[in-house]
Amino acid sequence: MLRPLPARNELYGFGVAVAYLGMHGERVNTKFEAWRDLISDITALRLDSFAVAERLRSLRLPPA
Repeated sequence: MLRPLPARNELYGFGVAVAYLGMHGERVNTKFEAWRDLISDITALRLDSFAVAERLRSLRLPPA
């Protein structure tokens, strides 16, 4: 398995994900607590890429 980010760099990954979604017009819940479980599941290898995508979709906020 390839790990593109250095070990224990969850905050960087969080920032990249929020920025990427924002660039594409997606408003997301940016409170870190909402991302804690996602980060934990990713680092524990409990999610595949499809599950990660579904979890990211669940963090979207309704249109303003």
